[in-house]
Amino acid sequence: MRQDYKTCSPDSEAFIVRSPAPTLVSDEGRSIMKILVIGASGKTGRPVVEALAERGVEVRAALRTPAPDGVRFDWADPGTWQEALRGVDALYVVGPYMHPDRPGLVGDLLAAAPHARRVVLLSVLGVELLPDTIPMARWEADVRASGKEWTTLRPNWFQQNFGEGFAASPLRDLGVLALPAADAPVGFVDTRDIAEVAAAALTEDGHAGQVHVVTGPEALTHSQAVRILGEAAGRELRYAALDPDEHVTGMRAAGLDERSVAWQRGLFQLIRDGRNAVVTDTVERVTGHPARPLEAYAREQAPVWRRPPLPPAPRP
Repeated sequence: MRQDYKTCSPDSEAFIVRSPAPTLVSDEGRSIMKILVIGASGKTGRPVVEALAERGVEVRAALRTPAPDGVRFDWADPGTWQEALRGVDALYVVGPYMHPDRPGLVGDLLAAAPHARRVVLLSVLGVELLPDTIPMARWEADVRASGKEWTTLRPNWFQQNFGEGFAASPLRDLGVLALPAADAPVGFVDTRDIAEVAAAALTEDGHAGQVHVVTGPEALTHSQAVRILGEAAGRELRYAALDPDEHVTGMRAAGLDERSVAWQRGLFQLIRDGRNAVVTDTVERVTGHPARPLEAYAREQAPVWRRPPLPPAPRP
């Protein structure tokens, strides 16, 4: 089964959204919570900005291309960091996935921000088992060694991958999602829940030195998950277990570099090994509300998986 492998990518850094005036106060009595969000256009970054805005925090986000209300930031150009970091009290960091040859960038960034006292890093469940070509474990270590009040988030697979990620097009166009996930369960999590946990860790006490494993309320196989999406969309959708070697061949044929191939292969190996069957109470414990179930996300996004209308028949 052909898949669009080029769309399988983690969060990327991008734009700015400004929240209402800050209402929190620092230890020095000045208004705070100027928070830099790196990855603000990604699946977690967008809702992190929104969650922080609801808390009355001033949000600054990273832009590789300057904009009137933004600040230029480029992982590959440390000369852009100073202005982005100016006056910020905390950072939400989605790491530099596109620069695997420079694994120390996260540590360098934190060293360049001595005034920022908190940092929340987006990592991944099973990080310790990923190949060395994926520097997330190094990022976690550098965050721990930063001397800041750090929190690491290790989320399960995103529910949003079904609606705005690599799974959306094949489900809509073919009615089939083929992945090398076998029939292993996954605690799919809504990125809005991840964002609320991140916002709490950035603005509240009690999260320093913690690793939050963030999951949905139940573990579902891909077959079960796709069935839920189909029921919401009002059409039959199905999951097909793809052979792992076929998946790798398809990624290479699509032009993915070997690091990206290793990333995807490692993530799906974790699923097949049962590592993503984890379900925690982190969302409810931190936010006060239960984690959002996949059914709720499916109802919201049902039009995404409906067949596009057929073009009109040509006139004779």
